[in-house]
Amino acid sequence: MSGKVIAPPWRLEGSGLILLLKPPQAELDPRWYAVSPSGEFARRGLGLMMFVDYWRSEAGPYRELLFIPGRFQMGAQRYWSITRILVSTPASVTGGRANWGIPKEQAAFDLDGQPGQACRVRVSKGGQNLADFSWEPRGPALPVSTALLPTRLHTLVQNLNGCRFQLTPKARGLISAARLSVMETNPEEFPAIGADRVLAAFAVAGFQMEFPAARITSS
Repeated sequence: MSGKVIAPPWRLEGSGLILLLKPPQAELDPRWYAVSPSGEFARRGLGLMMFVDYWRSEAGPYRELLFIPGRFQMGAQRYWSITRILVSTPASVTGGRANWGIPKEQAAFDLDGQPGQACRVRVSKGGQNLADFSWEPRGPALPVSTALLPTRLHTLVQNLNGCRFQLTPKARGLISAARLSVMETNPEEFPAIGADRVLAAFAVAGFQMEFPAARITSS
């Protein structure tokens, strides 16, 4: 793992897939649905799963698969928090953990096609399959921006190693509806998500994002 931390802000460009997820009906796994130190569960509201192929960033190109179970009550507000995230490079692992408290782990990503077009992605770690999914965009691509949202709706709060990191990423890009044809995850290593959990799928043909410096306090 790279020992050098690449300081924020990170300005990223890429493409990928966004899934809006229904709340699970089964018992919640604390590995994916709870945050430390409170141990609170994300029990209501929509979750997110995202795959991103970053072709440019301060940490170089890398790929990423992340899961957000929903928004957690933290003080007087509810915030998003990433509970499982896999990335393809050591520099992204090191920077994500040190700069923003994002619990990144390294994994291998195998792509067939282009994320902004028809694409299949397989993610593995130590020879074990973690996720396998494919999609193709449907319909026109429309411009979207976080500038249209209240700040609290695109703010992340992460707890890692006794610290709390709060940040508000900014993003803009082109997004279209997508059709999933494969959707499988390994529940031992990644949240159990099947096609029945997917409320909506969106292909992101191209976007620009900025991850600013976080406000860091004791958790």
